[in-house]
Amino acid sequence: MKRLALLLFGLCWMGLLSAQQLYSDGFDPPEIKPLFPLVGGIYQLPPGPTTNQVQWLMGELAAGETTSLAEINAHFDPSALVSTTATQWKSFIDSLRVSFPNAVIRDVVMVTPVRATLVIATPSAPPPYGFMNVGAKYTGGQGIVLFGVSNYGGSVQYPVDQTLSLVQAADKFATLSTSPGLLVGRINSAGVCSEIIGRNSASPRATASIFKLWILGGLGRAIALGAVTSADLVPMVASEIAPGGIINSEPLNTPFPVRDLARLMIGISDNTATDLMHQLLGRPLLDQIIVDYGVAQPDLLRPLLGISEQFHLFTSFNLSTALTYVNGTLAFRYQFLQNQIEPLGPNTGGPFANTTLYTDGSWRANSMDVCRAFGQMLRLPQGSEAIMTVDAAAGAGVAQPEVRNKWQRVWYKGGSLASGTNGFHVLTHAWMLQNAGQDPYVVVAMANSINGGIDQFNVQSVNGRLLQLAYEMSLVP
Repeated sequence: MKRLALLLFGLCWMGLLSAQQLYSDGFDPPEIKPLFPLVGGIYQLPPGPTTNQVQWLMGELAAGETTSLAEINAHFDPSALVSTTATQWKSFIDSLRVSFPNAVIRDVVMVTPVRATLVIATPSAPPPYGFMNVGAKYTGGQGIVLFGVSNYGGSVQYPVDQTLSLVQAADKFATLSTSPGLLVGRINSAGVCSEIIGRNSASPRATASIFKLWILGGLGRAIALGAVTSADLVPMVASEIAPGGIINSEPLNTPFPVRDLARLMIGISDNTATDLMHQLLGRPLLDQIIVDYGVAQPDLLRPLLGISEQFHLFTSFNLSTALTYVNGTLAFRYQFLQNQIEPLGPNTGGPFANTTLYTDGSWRANSMDVCRAFGQMLRLPQGSEAIMTVDAAAGAGVAQPEVRNKWQRVWYKGGSLASGTNGFHVLTHAWMLQNAGQDPYVVVAMANSINGGIDQFNVQSVNGRLLQLAYEMSLVP
């Protein structure tokens, strides 16, 4: 309650704070420090459960190295030794040593405390490379719970997409769902977005987990106001355990530093981390962020629902009742939330499957709104705890290989909503791409289809081409 009181106090005084106190001005040069510096050809990863295990695994891939069963038992969590024995894990690592001798990390796709995705390769070797996924427990012995390596041919683009022009790529993206929204644009030093090319960029689309950018923006503001610090510990409580939370297997009351929750919320889109952050910051701050960040139709996002709250609309009410919320006035929705959704507590499923709400009754904003969210977060004071926390979270994952190594700063958030019958109804991706001395580029690609059926690999391929074209534009003086 004390933290909430401090936050509300900060909000009350927000109007008296000058813009310079909350935001950097347009004359501040961007301070871009790499999250994973490349020193002597080796990426420097921060210490943590996954990265500590990655360091051990990379050491095991050295030519002439051997891996003992004792090492397997020491580094793997007991849960990972149930369906796959220690002997089988040893054989797998031995096979990787043959396929990728003396492997190094070629690209960092994603690093968070409990999951990491990396591209590995033998130095100077041609593709295929290794696409490595590693997961570790946050608590206890922090052992490996997930480990896999698949072949990666060096590009996510299908050959047919590799020569598309910007117009052709935009046009093709528009065919991959029934309700697309696309923006390729720039952000100027005042955080203002401009469009290079777009397709329905001003039309609201279901964002899926991209909505978490506004929560991250709320965190940045709370830190800038002094109401929260990145080191504050937030215990995992039963009331905030949400569907799809990777950290759900951690013990109750596990203390998570705010900075780790932010990286989990954005880097792997952990839903429990999201609801913990949502609860910490409070809806008044988050709903105000939506307005202050210039969302074109803010009431499509307000009240900003947490994961369990939104999933209750999908599963806990019949469709007609859920639609009274979706189509109600803002005042009605706040009342419905207080009286009918909040008392339900954490969502654990329900008797209904309101899949039409995935596109028409969940978090919605347009592509330009997403760009503006990136732009507003960039205006946090350079070098401050606020911008450093936001930067570490937004840059934790970049979704695709061959993106981070082209830019000094990459921020990314994506999301999806899918049904077991019809696959993806919502598939969204948003990148901010920045090099010092240039206005950042933005690629926001939101695919919506009320009946599902979105092909994630077609979307990935065209997005890969759009990202490549953005990079090529950045090379032109």
